[in-house]
Amino acid sequence: MSLHTPAVPALSGPQRRSHLLLMLFAPLPSLSLVSLSRYNGDDMSTTRRDLAHIESEIRRIYHLTLATHHDGSYRIEGNILNQRLCLIEGMRRALRLCPDKVNRYFLPLQEQQWGQVPPEFHASHEQLEEVIEQYTELLGRAVAPYDRPFLSLYLRYALTQCPLPQHPEFNQHQQQWLQQKAEYPRICEALRHWPIPAAELLCFTLLVDQLKTPHHPQARSGCDRRLMVEIEQLIQNFERLSAMSFNQPELLAGQLFSHLSAALERCHFHIGIDNSLQPEVEEKYPRLLRTTRAAVMPFEAAYRIRFSREEMGLVAVIFGAWLMQDNDLQEKQVVILTKSDGMQEKSLELQIRELTLLPLNIKFQEMEEFQAHGAPKNTVLIVTPFAMPLPLFSPPLMLVRLPLVQSQQERIRQLLEAPAGSGKV
Repeated sequence: MSLHTPAVPALSGPQRRSHLLLMLFAPLPSLSLVSLSRYNGDDMSTTRRDLAHIESEIRRIYHLTLATHHDGSYRIEGNILNQRLCLIEGMRRALRLCPDKVNRYFLPLQEQQWGQVPPEFHASHEQLEEVIEQYTELLGRAVAPYDRPFLSLYLRYALTQCPLPQHPEFNQHQQQWLQQKAEYPRICEALRHWPIPAAELLCFTLLVDQLKTPHHPQARSGCDRRLMVEIEQLIQNFERLSAMSFNQPELLAGQLFSHLSAALERCHFHIGIDNSLQPEVEEKYPRLLRTTRAAVMPFEAAYRIRFSREEMGLVAVIFGAWLMQDNDLQEKQVVILTKSDGMQEKSLELQIRELTLLPLNIKFQEMEEFQAHGAPKNTVLIVTPFAMPLPLFSPPLMLVRLPLVQSQQERIRQLLEAPAGSGKV
């Protein structure tokens, strides 16, 4: 007679991929598809799909490649700084999503490597705890459950890299960016026990920024105060260019502070970002994006950076959402009546979207369907470039010529930017 042993629950997709990514950094001579599948307890086809997903992610965000060698083994390749940034995020994610897997596989391998570290880089438990405690004080936020395990794991990993001949490389601008931070001298003091290379001290300083969650009320350092001044100027630029104003710009400044603090780090160290909204922003909100880009240019010049399309899109979304919220505006539904080819109607849509910074829900409706059934519910404006009998119905219907003349542009914009229920046309 044997006791029933419950099956180990299968890992979710994010858990599998997080663990695989961390294992790709494990101190092992080679990592085959078979061994990686065994670590996750999955079949090789699942592991192969997960590796393809990982390869796409690290290429897009960290500019790394997942190479397959002639013996079938896998290895992450790319410059050391990008690899280190990828490891920091991967290690944090794995400890958050699948800590049992980390403790079972990665941790024992690291402990073996730790036992081989030269004496001058070895650290007692008390020394490691002292550094971890000082790191948590620099975060400016509540300590998450996985923060201490991460710092313990990463600190030992980094110390094992110090004796090696190659280290992360920082250009002059990146060095200056990190050395002027208030955390830099405190990091140097915290790590005084070991002969750590200068590049690794910079990397330890960069680590603080990767772990922090910046908030406006905590903006006390000179760098933070400078950022707030630049953000206030950015908001004023946007108001001037858009001819719109924010009722509570200080609250918007707080949100932008949290976002741009992280965005600056990404830009300085060429870290990509996922922004699935970017195609929609570029297609549907051209004026908002163009206004944001113009407003941000002095900010970019001040920090000697250039935002990517994805970063610019996220800033535009923040401004657009705040305009909606701050002015109690709702997304307006507009119907464009269409005929067969649709060329004029598409041109009309683009011209309407250029009239306002606010998001619009523009739908196309066949003229025959409209005449038979009317416009969809909640439509605030119907526009058509084609002559037709004007029926009696609630939303205004405008017969326009292309391109839109100035009077038509003003009337449409007035309606679209009026608060819901105001009755303005």
